[in-house]
Amino acid sequence: MPKRDVYTHGHQPAVVDQHARRTAERCAAFVRGIISPDFQILDVGCGPASITVGLGKWVPEGTVTGIDIGGDIVEVARSAVEASGLSNVTVEHASVYELPYKDDSFDIVYAHQVMQHLTDPVSALKEMARVARVGGYVAVRDADYYTMSCSPESEMIDEWRRIYCLVARRNGAEPDAGRHLLGWCHQAGLQDVHISASAWSYWTEEDRENWGFSWAERCLTTSFAEQALEYGYATRAELEEIAKGWRAWAKNPSGYFHFINGEALAHVE
Repeated sequence: MPKRDVYTHGHQPAVVDQHARRTAERCAAFVRGIISPDFQILDVGCGPASITVGLGKWVPEGTVTGIDIGGDIVEVARSAVEASGLSNVTVEHASVYELPYKDDSFDIVYAHQVMQHLTDPVSALKEMARVARVGGYVAVRDADYYTMSCSPESEMIDEWRRIYCLVARRNGAEPDAGRHLLGWCHQAGLQDVHISASAWSYWTEEDRENWGFSWAERCLTTSFAEQALEYGYATRAELEEIAKGWRAWAKNPSGYFHFINGEALAHVE
């Protein structure tokens, strides 16, 4: 049986809508230079498939297979692929711990913001490497929540980060995954690894309001909020105050937020 991880975010509209803003250009730039037009790519934890579709455009002579464990999000992803008009992209229901593919099936096995939600990222990386071709790549990118900070400083946003990390670790996950990618790759038997890091920042009115209002809603109506309440890490009133803090920051013309993503590109030997 596949492992059953708890997805801290959940797949409620506030989460899916924000994740659907992700693009291959922004999230997979660290692998763009090695991708050939005929590559076969596996996108692990594809979510709403906005990145998956972008990868499909990069490989017009190849294919992209997106997978996710959540049933509802797979249907959302399939709708996004259909809307794109791409014929070289498919989406399937599958677990990263038990990939339904033969050895040496893909040129790149890619995962964006997935390792941070897994109870056993090393086993996942081993399985990703198994289905990658010799000479191919495993590519993973994850945030480091410790680096998330904003200006003006916000007691409520600091409290959000504290509670989020408590919830994620209660779920057996690692919210600071970005800094651990190299070590996890080595433990998975991947020794030829190139590490990079890139920062995301939110400061334009559009980005600031999307990020801030999204997290305000996610503190009230998503699985994260449910888990924070269930685990006793916050009360409903405290989550309401945190949501107010996010909205206040989002409305501030001088509001700025950033964090670091770790990136690992492992050559499969």
